[in-house]
Amino acid sequence: MTTAISIILLLFGGLLIQPRLVERRTRIDDQFILTPDEVAALPSETLVVVLDREDGQDQNDFKYKLLQLILQRSEQPYALGFSTIIQSQDEAVKAISHGFDSQRNPMGLTVGVYGAGAALNQHLNPIEIPVAGGVLGLRAGWTYREELPALATIQNKTDLQNIVLLQGLGWSDVEIFDAAGLRTYTARPEELFRLVDNRRVQLFPRGIAELEDEEPVVRASTSRTVLDPYLLIAYPFAGFFYVDPDNERLAQAIRSGFERAMEDGSYQELIDQTVFTPWLKKHLNLANRKVIVLNNPNAAEVLSAVHPGHWIVPWNKLLHGNMRHGEQLCTVQKLKALCD
Repeated sequence: MTTAISIILLLFGGLLIQPRLVERRTRIDDQFILTPDEVAALPSETLVVVLDREDGQDQNDFKYKLLQLILQRSEQPYALGFSTIIQSQDEAVKAISHGFDSQRNPMGLTVGVYGAGAALNQHLNPIEIPVAGGVLGLRAGWTYREELPALATIQNKTDLQNIVLLQGLGWSDVEIFDAAGLRTYTARPEELFRLVDNRRVQLFPRGIAELEDEEPVVRASTSRTVLDPYLLIAYPFAGFFYVDPDNERLAQAIRSGFERAMEDGSYQELIDQTVFTPWLKKHLNLANRKVIVLNNPNAAEVLSAVHPGHWIVPWNKLLHGNMRHGEQLCTVQKLKALCD
């Protein structure tokens, strides 16, 4: 094996891969990239876990850390790394669905974290455990600084229909916004923050668990983009791990490892340490936000498969109009760590 690959084999543990230098859009430590050449050099019994990477993600991202924890708990030998390049979700989903076909999946993607939906389930195999307990359904948005006065006046869904929201190509959130009568502009990953900073859109809603990792990207690539302090858009939403339907071994490893992490408390510990961080508590300021709740009709059946105990967010109360302000969410036991 070449010196470019350093493998540490652990009993029931993972493989740490030191990849070759590859051109890519954002800076990330090479050891957390898993290239097709390195995959080809792995032992056949090793689970190949190449995670679809989003702009701004690195080894400190919650989704990466969660997948690492899950694989450790799966008691299977594995090699984990990000994809060498960033692709749109549509492109990544197609690639994963082609398994280990090097022509149709040249980057060797094997897993992604995507918003649950019936259409996506037709192409990939979901592991139906919400990666963050539904917290991804709580959305705060990036905006152009001069848009803040207008955003401060928004009180409900009708007001929200008067502005233009931004989302990535292929994101399932777009269907939710369309069903609510909201106006949405979609673009490729590399264009998103540029569009905000050029004032082409008024709000770019993101899952609150994603904000801290995106802040350095915003700071480095924009001049007038800030986090809106007024709104929290909420809709039943779960990010699932998705794999190729023929890769049942990986699906089973993720499922079993996830269940063990929930049972031993390490999953909740990771949520508290990685998602409900001091940075998020300070910048989200949840208690002072207005909550606008949207339905997610296209995913209702898919989300019904989620075990009730796997949710952190009280969706029943939100959907019935019992919670309209952030301070009410702060009374929920599993969310108190975000507000204390």
